[in-house]
Amino acid sequence: MGINSPMNIATLIGKFILWSAVAGGLGALAMLLVLWVFTISGLAKVRLVIAVGSLLTRSYEKAALVGGCIHAALGLFFGQIYTWALVAIGHPGIGSNMMWGAVMGMFQGLVMSLVLIAAVADAHPLEEFQQRSFAIALSNWAAHVFYGLVVGAVIGASGLIVAM
Repeated sequence: MGINSPMNIATLIGKFILWSAVAGGLGALAMLLVLWVFTISGLAKVRLVIAVGSLLTRSYEKAALVGGCIHAALGLFFGQIYTWALVAIGHPGIGSNMMWGAVMGMFQGLVMSLVLIAAVADAHPLEEFQQRSFAIALSNWAAHVFYGLVVGAVIGASGLIVAM
C-alpha cells in the first residue's frame, strides 16, 4: 500500500480526530485548572463555566451544565484547529509544539480577554459577571496559554508530526 492508499489516508484522519480530541479535552481541563488556581489564590474570582452557562440560561440554574458542555465542545473544536496548525507548521517533538501551541494560545487569549472585557461584561445578565478587571483578563489569557501548551505537548507526543 502506498502513502496515498485509502487505508493510510483513513488511518491518518482517524489519528488526527483522536489526537486532536484528546489534546483539546486535556487543554480545556488545563484551562479550568489555571482559572481555579487564580480563584483560590485570591487574585481573581473566575468562574468561567458558570459565566458562560449563565450568559445563555440568564440565571444560575443549569448554568454549570450548559457552560460545561459549551466549554468542552469549544475545547474539542479548538483542539482540531490547533492540531491542524501544528501539523501544518510541521516541527516534530514536544518542545517546539508546546511553544507554537503557547503562541496560538497567547493570541487566542488576547482576543478572548478583549472580548470578555469589551462585550461580555456589558451584556451579561448577572451582576457578578458584569465586573471588569485586569486580573480577570490576565487569568483568561493565562488559561489560554496553558491550553496551547497542553495541546502542543499532546500533539508533539502523538506522532502525528513526523520529520521529513
